Parts: sequence; structure tokens; C-alpha cells
Amino acid sequence: MKLSKLSLIGIGVGAIAIGGYAGTNIYASQVAEGKVKAFIDDVDEQVIVEYGKVSANPFKSDVVIKDIRIAPVETPEDVINIDKVVIRKLEDGDEFPKILDASAYGIDLSGEQAASPIFSSFLQQANYDEPPLFNLDTQYEYQESSGKVVLETLRFGADDFGYLEATFELGNVDPDVASNDALTLHAAEITYQDDSFVAKLFESMAAQSNQDVDQFKAQLQTGLTQNAQFFIASEDAVAMTALEEAKAFIENPKGFTISANPQQPVSMELLSTASNPTDWAEMLNLKIESY
Repeated sequence: MKLSKLSLIGIGVGAIAIGGYAGTNIYASQVAEGKVKAFIDDVDEQVIVEYGKVSANPFKSDVVIKDIRIAPVETPEDVINIDKVVIRKLEDGDEFPKILDASAYGIDLSGEQAASPIFSSFLQQANYDEPPLFNLDTQYEYQESSGKVVLETLRFGADDFGYLEATFELGNVDPDVASNDALTLHAAEITYQDDSFVAKLFESMAAQSNQDVDQFKAQLQTGLTQNAQFFIASEDAVAMTALEEAKAFIENPKGFTISANPQQPVSMELLSTASNPTDWAEMLNLKIESY
């Protein structure tokens, strides 16, 4: 099974984060090396993880791991380089960390093997000479007594590009169960903040079609409206609102938010049986807004 780039990053960073944090928190930076190696051994059938220096600030709990290289065992040439990982808080559990507050800085996806062809084509279209160095922030807590997982932030992106951020709250989480029909969604939100990527993409695509940006945006909006009539009923208020917000984002691509705030927790089993997107929107109290 081929690992996705985020899965690859997550497994590798998770291994050295847990090991580095355990080593430095319990003893000192000197024993972190052994802890990191022990945790890497647990995932060595999936990924190859190499790293440089592990250090800790004696006056606070931050642990810093530098010069990280992660690659899948099956294709070791698909290397992802990371400048450093900072772990601010970590409480390990049996299956996964109960509490995690960490960041990865300088994630390099510019390698020929590591970069996705589709992603690379979009970057070239937006006139990026090479992918920027990305950052990943994660902060979540698993409350074992209540079975609740709260993802306070999962933020991925780069300056001079944009950031995608997700938050959610799940109930009835049981790490020992592979498929849990009792799992419930309490709330969720996805936010995208553009920092020139979409704007550059529109400018480039407009130039290639011999249009100015305003003409190109108008063409996109018209095409969206014409295509939507085949999929959206005029009486579907939620879908019509989403269409208008999508057109607003095209006009002024600063960002958008998709949020779910159901009046009461919704089971994943119920969501999986929904017959159409309108049912989902109603159950989740879904809202889409550009800004």
C-alpha cells in the first residue's frame, strides 16, 4: 500500500517526536538518541527515518529535532526533507499520543521523486519556480475517559502560498476498534487562507487565454453558474448559497470556510447512509462562507 505524503510525514515525524520527547523529558538530551531509535524501529517496516540533532531547552519542555529525512521503504528515493520539528507537549498513549502539540518547519517537497505531478503542474502554472517550504502545525487531545478527540488545529501551508486549516471534535472514539459505528461528529471546520497562490494562478491562466484577470474571473463565474444548473435545484438553499460563495471567492480569492455545527452530535453511520449532499448539509448544519 502506497503511503500518501501527509501519512509519510506523520509516521516519520510521530516516531521521532515521541522518542525525542520521551528521551529529553525523562532524562536529558543525551539519552534522546536511544529513545528516538527505539521508536523508529517500530515503524521501520513502513518508512526510513534519518535525523540530525535532538535537543531540549532546560527551562521549558520544548524538544527540537533537526535535519529530518523521511522516505517509504518501498521507494527510498521518494525523500521528504524537513528542517526541524518542535514538540511543545506530548503525552503518549497505547495506540497513539493522547496529547500532542507540535510543529514541523521547512517541509521540502521540491524533489523530483517527492513532488506530486499534479501539484507541481499547479505550482508551475502559478509561476512558482520551485515549491515553497511548507509548515505543519498539529494540536489535539484524546480524552480517554470520555472517548472524545478534539483537534484544535491541523494547519498546513506556507508563506507566499496559503494555509489550509482543519479543526474537529469527535465522540465515542475507541482506538481498539478498527471500524466504529458509534463514532460521532460534534463539530468541524475547514478554512483556507490564500497568500498569493490562487491570485497568481488566476493571473497566469488569464494571460495564457489572452484575457485580463477580471475577464478570466467573469468567465469562470459564468461557467460555474451554467454547470451548476445541471446539478443544483433552485430550491436547494444550501447548495445555492455554496454556489454564490464559490463565485465570491473567485471574485476575491482571499479565503473560505466550511463549517459543520450540528444541533446534536451526528453518528458517522448515519452520515454514511445519507442519500444526497442535501441530507448531509441539513444533518451537519453545514455553512460555506468566503471572505
